[in-house]
Amino acid sequence: MYKLKHIKESIIANIKERKAMFIPVVAVASFALVGYAAVDREAPVIDSNNIELVYGQEFSTDLVEVSDNHDIRSELDIIADTSSLNINQLGEYTIRVTATDQFQNTVTKNVLVNVVDKEAPDLQIIGSQVGYMIEVPVKGSTNISDYITATDNVDGDVTPFIEQSAQLSTDELGLQTITVKVGDSSGNMTDETFYFNVLDTQAPVATLSKGDAITLNYGESFDLNKYLTYKDNFDEKVEVAVEGSVDTKNENATQELTVTATDTSGNQTVNVLTFSVKDTAAPEIKLSKSSVDILTGASINPKSYLTSAIDNKDGDLTGKVEISSIDTSTAGKKTVTYTVTDSEGNKAQATLKVNVSSMGSKILATAATKLGTPYVWGATGPNSFDCSGFTQWVYRQVGISIPRTSSAQMSAGTKVSVSQARPGDLLWRSGHIAIYVGGNTYIHAPHTGDVVRYATGVSSFTYAIRFY
Repeated sequence: MYKLKHIKESIIANIKERKAMFIPVVAVASFALVGYAAVDREAPVIDSNNIELVYGQEFSTDLVEVSDNHDIRSELDIIADTSSLNINQLGEYTIRVTATDQFQNTVTKNVLVNVVDKEAPDLQIIGSQVGYMIEVPVKGSTNISDYITATDNVDGDVTPFIEQSAQLSTDELGLQTITVKVGDSSGNMTDETFYFNVLDTQAPVATLSKGDAITLNYGESFDLNKYLTYKDNFDEKVEVAVEGSVDTKNENATQELTVTATDTSGNQTVNVLTFSVKDTAAPEIKLSKSSVDILTGASINPKSYLTSAIDNKDGDLTGKVEISSIDTSTAGKKTVTYTVTDSEGNKAQATLKVNVSSMGSKILATAATKLGTPYVWGATGPNSFDCSGFTQWVYRQVGISIPRTSSAQMSAGTKVSVSQARPGDLLWRSGHIAIYVGGNTYIHAPHTGDVVRYATGVSSFTYAIRFY
């Protein structure tokens, strides 16, 4: 019993001691809470007036500086109305920011947001690059924008605005150092040094005039340049090596050439050409003349104008040439044809033009060459004539000899009536002579002060005189 009583007393004493300590602490806390609640009526303060926002950056209220007399930043409720803000458009925007503390004290403020661009353009290499060097083809473009582009986060492609320290040259092989710089509309600048290595990487270009499978004419002189040529982008000449040979008299086998063209940079082009030999050429017929003039009814020996007929394979075939016949009884432009065929069936032809004309037409053609030549009494040509001097000169050119004077010419020839005159006959009247053209027309040397010309009125003449 004693023990139990002692324990109870001890417990009560301990409780009293604790109450003595607890009551003041609770009282102080209660006072402090009640006292603070009574005085915290102060709203937070939005300290930011102007916020700089990088182009494209998402807006966060963390960028707004806000302070409170009691609450720490993380205990404040901060919201912003950014409906007018465009982060992808440079410029100044006004947003409305509201801050509320834990005791619902609220403040609202208009804050200026300035969207700015602080990022410089980016330079990028296009095309081939080995290490830090940009490969440029020799004789290629000298426009630096064909090798480097500039892109800005705001302005996009600013390549046209690139400035360079030197002009790129592609005329010679070698390394060139060029510094380029470019800026954007916000004044952000980028500059970088690039190394351009001008190289010849293009092999010579082959031109095959007849493809790579070629038929050669039997026995022809072989020249590879007739079938294959090269052109290089940089070198005027390239080294050409040929493996194999061609015999243009070997019809029994296909022959092959391997041709390698190498430029000074070591770029190579290899072509393989195959050749077959065949007699594809016709014999060659040669004539001593291409045309002859004869009179109607005259005989002609076409064979006399044949010089030779030689074939590249069969040799002399002159004796096998076939010659067409010709009729000289009528005037006109006629042709003699020479034909020969070799053993492979290749046919050759040549033509001789034969102008068959009457004596009259020949006389008139000759007379017409002197139209406009002045009349001079006693002159017999060729630069001036009187009437009978003119007729004598014309007849002499066609191989007919007649006397000098008009009366002697009348007496020497055969007289026919004027109505029976043929072109080329002479027309005579006392004191004058002319050449009959046909119809009512003649050609003559009239008188002093005039020239050789055509005239009409043949009825004024007494006779027609014929010499052929």
